Amino acid sequence: MAPSHVTKESMQILEAYCEELGETIDIYAAQRAYFAQPAASRRRFTFRCSDEACRRERNPLVSGVGYHQLAEEGEKFRQIHFRAPPGHPHLPTCPWVRADEEERVRADAEPDGGRRERAKATNVIDVFAPRRAEAPPRPAAGQSATAVDAGAGGPAEATGDGRPRGPRTGQSRTSLLEKFIDCWAQFEGDALKEQYVTIEGQRLSYRQAVTQVRWIGPDTNGRRIVYGGARIAPWPAAQPKRLYINFLDECEGLPEHEGKRTLTIDLPLARIDDYAGGGLLASRLAEGRSGKNYVRVFAWGTIEAVASKPGYRLALESLDNLVVKVIAKTAT
Repeated sequence: MAPSHVTKESMQILEAYCEELGETIDIYAAQRAYFAQPAASRRRFTFRCSDEACRRERNPLVSGVGYHQLAEEGEKFRQIHFRAPPGHPHLPTCPWVRADEEERVRADAEPDGGRRERAKATNVIDVFAPRRAEAPPRPAAGQSATAVDAGAGGPAEATGDGRPRGPRTGQSRTSLLEKFIDCWAQFEGDALKEQYVTIEGQRLSYRQAVTQVRWIGPDTNGRRIVYGGARIAPWPAAQPKRLYINFLDECEGLPEHEGKRTLTIDLPLARIDDYAGGGLLASRLAEGRSGKNYVRVFAWGTIEAVASKPGYRLALESLDNLVVKVIAKTAT
């Protein structure tokens, strides 16, 4: 049986120093900054320990895993993360080493230590706080990624001098829907009923929080994360100015509007261009239209009926509340 504690190689690292950007960021900020680069010249980043003393003394390499990939390999979405590769030891006083040791001691002292350790290792989300407005526009390629972070839980969750917070205490909170969905996807079966998240004052099980489009009714509209398969359609086709994300399922729990129950997200291309994570979102939308992948969409918003338009529109206050996953067809 494998030990319940994490090994040094799998030591949890939530933030790393990016040499190219010259700052400490989390993995979701790294992902956005990577896709903010021009497609023809994208290069993966080099990461080091976020702790200045550890970096000054040993400068250990940190690996960024999966942040540069567009397509998922299957329905269980991978969690992009930082990893401490073998052969690059950190100082014993490094906050990530201390956090790892404290977690092992805590896990060994509890009957359900193995399960608790798994939750810590995936940085399970307890609070999702949807954004009520767009974050500032994204910076140009090569500029600071701090603005690109947009609530992903990067610098804003570090200490004032850029050092990591150390071990996780209390609740883990995010305003970036993708961070929650990547965590949610690691649970299945009864575990989805046992894990809870608070969203705008509602305490919901993971199973309740994420609901298929066809199960949304008047009492849950705007109070659940909706998801489902979708197709992406540009309009007008010749010179698109917007993209329509058309869910495959219909709103069966809502009455027909203008003869239909279809659900669509209307995305002006100008809005994507201004969005802090626009490079990543645009790349995924293009990949989703390539014919090589399935598209799975998650969104927090309000389903609205629009006059003279059949079916429904899903209104998004922020694109941080939208997740577009592309899944390779060969993987299913």
